[in-house]
Amino acid sequence: MAFETGPERERGADRIRMNQGKETQVQKIHVWRRGSIYGLNRAVVVVLAMSIFVGLYTLSACSNLFESEFLTIQETPGLLPLGSSTVYPNPKGNVNDYAGVLTTSDLENLNALVDSVLRQTGVTFAVAIVPDHGDESLEIYSANLYENWGIGEKDEDMGLLVVLSMEERGLRMEVGYGLEPVITDGRAGECLDKMLPYFRNEEYGKGLYAGLLNAAQYVADEAGIELQIEGGQEGYLPPVFSAGQILLRVLAVVFFLVAVLVFAVSRKSRCPKCKSKLIVTDKVIRVSTFAQGGLAVKMFRCPVCGYYRDKTYKTGPTIRPPGPGGSLPPSMGPGPFFGGSRGSRGRSPRGLSGPRGFGGGRSGGGGASRKW
Repeated sequence: MAFETGPERERGADRIRMNQGKETQVQKIHVWRRGSIYGLNRAVVVVLAMSIFVGLYTLSACSNLFESEFLTIQETPGLLPLGSSTVYPNPKGNVNDYAGVLTTSDLENLNALVDSVLRQTGVTFAVAIVPDHGDESLEIYSANLYENWGIGEKDEDMGLLVVLSMEERGLRMEVGYGLEPVITDGRAGECLDKMLPYFRNEEYGKGLYAGLLNAAQYVADEAGIELQIEGGQEGYLPPVFSAGQILLRVLAVVFFLVAVLVFAVSRKSRCPKCKSKLIVTDKVIRVSTFAQGGLAVKMFRCPVCGYYRDKTYKTGPTIRPPGPGGSLPPSMGPGPFFGGSRGSRGRSPRGLSGPRGFGGGRSGGGGASRKW
């Protein structure tokens, strides 16, 4: 066996190191390729997941858009919702009470207001009091009822409809297309707000009159006229005050009474000669008992000029405090403001004449709604 010399041994070691280096590089290449495959798989999964998410989001957005467009079409005034079974009543006049809550006086005054507005401004007011509005919303029901009745003249659309739904306690003012610049949504809400205090007191005729009168003022101002209501009862609509206004008025009355009392007492406590303040003392002459009253004297003396006068007066008997078994005065029962009798309302006729100013007008979809 031949022994390798030093140079040959070194060359052999170099070859071994080169081979080992190549094997290491090959291993690194395989490892890199395997990692790239795994990394590529993860990237594909992420991309696919993002694609699915974007697709689902787009589909949801399209679905919502379709739904909103469908609802918009359904809520277009004058278009009945698909499958609706709502039956709309025929108008007997401009003021139609299908629930029997208006009195004859209410109808007379409301019709006088409606006739005056129509005759002087050409604007048609109408009222519908219904037991309920079926399976439709109050807004859709009111718009469809307006279209079915054709309130206002065709191509002018100067009409206004107030709908009361008694079962749901809902209130709606539907405004014609031509009247929307005058009775805006805000003004319609203002008119309804004037009705609510009366409705909560079950005075539906007066509430309608107050709200329609407010709308009539806007119409008259726009027409540049002073509205003259003919045929109504004078004093039909009493003023309605809010709780704050009532409190202020009560406080004002109390303050006035206190001021009058203080002024009267101060005048009696002054000396009629020198106008100085009198010293007033009371002296009991006979003490009152449970059986009879007492007797006393009130003495007035002026410390400046010596003026003196007195006045004898009687006192009432001493009141015995109620003990066990005592009786209290019988209660008179609640009055009209606390659930007492308010008088019979009765069922009223539905309109005094046929509809006036119903010529095929269209609703503009504007207005306001309230609950009472």
